[in-house]
Amino acid sequence: MTPEFIAIIALGLTLVGLLLTFRRDARAENQALRADTQALRAEFRADNQRLRAEVSAGLANVQKDVQALTERVSRLEGVIEGLLVRRRDHHDDAA
Repeated sequence: MTPEFIAIIALGLTLVGLLLTFRRDARAENQALRADTQALRAEFRADNQRLRAEVSAGLANVQKDVQALTERVSRLEGVIEGLLVRRRDHHDDAA
């Protein structure tokens, strides 16, 4: 074997070694990224469920407040109508 041939074989083996090392490192990084992505996805889902629960509770409170406000407005309307009827009756009696 000639020294040139040995150098070519040695260089080829070195390149194969480097390629295998890069591939292994890339796989490890890919697995780490997948794990990070799964963790972020789980965190996002948990946050999303928490926010949905908060919004649902908030909407329930708003519905209660609107219902209470509707009842109060109805009472005020009744009082106003009562005053107008009494005033009209009182005005008719005076005439």
